[in-house]
Formats: sequence, C-alpha cells, structure tokens
Amino acid sequence: MVFGELIVAYLFLGGTGAGACAVAAVLGLLADGADVRQGLAARFRDGGNGRPGAYRRLFVSLWATALVALVLGVVCLSADVGRIDRVLVLAVSAPTNYLVVGFWALAACAALGIATLLVWQGAMPGSYRLLMALNGASLVAACVAAVYTGLLLAGLASVPLWFGPWLPAVFLLSALSCGTALTAAVMVLTGADAPFGRVLQALGAVDMGLIGLEAIALAGWLGCTWLGAGGTLAQAAPATPTDAAALASVAALVEGSWAPMFWGVLGAVGLAVPFGLEGALLAQGRRRGSPRRTASAVVLVSAACVLVGGAALRWLVVMAAVQPMVSSAAYVL
Repeated sequence: MVFGELIVAYLFLGGTGAGACAVAAVLGLLADGADVRQGLAARFRDGGNGRPGAYRRLFVSLWATALVALVLGVVCLSADVGRIDRVLVLAVSAPTNYLVVGFWALAACAALGIATLLVWQGAMPGSYRLLMALNGASLVAACVAAVYTGLLLAGLASVPLWFGPWLPAVFLLSALSCGTALTAAVMVLTGADAPFGRVLQALGAVDMGLIGLEAIALAGWLGCTWLGAGGTLAQAAPATPTDAAALASVAALVEGSWAPMFWGVLGAVGLAVPFGLEGALLAQGRRRGSPRRTASAVVLVSAACVLVGGAALRWLVVMAAVQPMVSSAAYVL
C-alpha cells in the first residue's frame, strides 16, 4: 500500500504541529505590546515572577511542543520513504508542485519557530518589531504547511474521494483545531493557564468555531463527492469506474466498514464531545466561574478528544480512498 500508517501519522503530526505553530504565532501577535517590550529588554528573565517570566514559560512551551510535533511528522515521512536523501532532494527541487512547496513550508515553519522560541527564551536578542515579524512569517508558513497536504491529495484526480476543493479546507480546519487543542493542553499542563486564564477561555471559543466549520466542511466534502459522482437515494449504476470508486468510498465511510470510526470516533469523540465540553465550560465561566482543577480536567479531556478525532480523520481519508471497493452493493447509501 502506497499510503500506510506512517503516512497517516505524518499527516496528523505535521498538521497538528503546523496548527500549533499558527496558534502560537497568533497569540504572540496579540500579546500586550508593553509587556512584551519589557520582557525583550530583560531577555524575558525575571526569576520566574511577573509578566516577562509568564510570557517566557507560555511561549517557550508552546513553540517547543509545536516543533516536536513537526519533527515527529517529518520522521514518520522519512521512515515511510525509507531513505532520508529522497526527502532532502525536495530541498533542491524547483517549487513546481505541492510536495516541494509543502517541504519548504515545513522547513520555513520549523526554522522560524526555532528563531521565535529562542527570542522568547531570551537566548537570542531581538526587538519588538523583529519578534512580530517572526510571528507573522511563522503564521503564513504554518498555514501553508497545514493546508498543503490537502491540496496535494486534492490534486490526485485518480483518487475521486480526494479530488476537489473541499479536502484542503477540511485539512486546514482540522489542523487549526488540533493545534488549538494542543495549545490549550500545554497551557494547562505547564500551569500557564493561571496567568493567562482569559487566553485559555478564548481558545475554547475559537476551537468551538473551528469544530463547527470542520463539520460543515466534512458534510460538504462527502456530499459534493457523492452528488458529483451521480449518487442518488435510489440504486443506480455509476457512469464510470471513477464514479463507482467515489460512491464506494463515501458509502464505506457513512454506512460501510469505516462507518463506526467515522460516526463514533470522528463524529462523536472528535467533534461532538469537545464542542459540548468547551461550550459548557465557556457558559459556566461566564456565569459564575468554575474551580480551576475542574476546568483544567475538562480542557484536557476536550483536547484529547480533538486530537483523537484529528488522527481518525486522516486515517479515514486515506483508508476509505485507497482500499479496493468495487462491490456494486456499496454504491448506494
């Protein structure tokens, strides 16, 4: 099989890492300018007390976690390819396809992330303007890295489940949601949620929006694939083998062999549960607040569900498209 477990792991880790980089960059751009300038002047060293130290703990942990996810994704890709030189050859290739552009986006995201981390760590001097420029460039590179795999797969006309404009949107929204969830989990686990409680609350609201948009994009992707291949509610013979493959893939997801994972893991665990948990936590916080320990546990459970759903999504996208599905009984929902 051309697309196996390592590729699925690469898609998940690379997308999550890129999404986390994007979230960290946005938080850096939105950070209080006066506090950041004060931290830059002191190289973010204040003995761990005060705002400079809080910013240092927050952003160093966020960028380090995002970079680890990116690196693990590249390791999975290299392991699947079998030879590291086959990956490195992309570095000297002309940017004529999504694979080369994606490689450079990942490389740029990693390089910019390391530079940004060093500034927040205080290991590298930098001005406020430089730090904001690094955050802005990191945001662009991270978004490209998050969406390019969807563009790459969507350009493969030979795989009808992937072909079209919807899959890149699904991958981008999922990557941003996974990155937001990972960011929230890191904040809780490192204690950064104490000085940045409002940031954590805002992340929950943002993730709810991303989850809602992802559900819409998933419905649009499968619906358009089904209708584009001539699918109807009544049984009918597909016009071409390509249409047959498209209908079989969609049917396998919504009612066939992959339906339990699609509805149970992706739909329920990955989308519905975190949406409900984050909504409940947001509503409780607005009314009267909630104990920090309880809120932290809810954030961690919600983040875990989002990440499980993100991994399930990529597994389903790959497996439902590449497995042989030629039985006429699978053509109709």
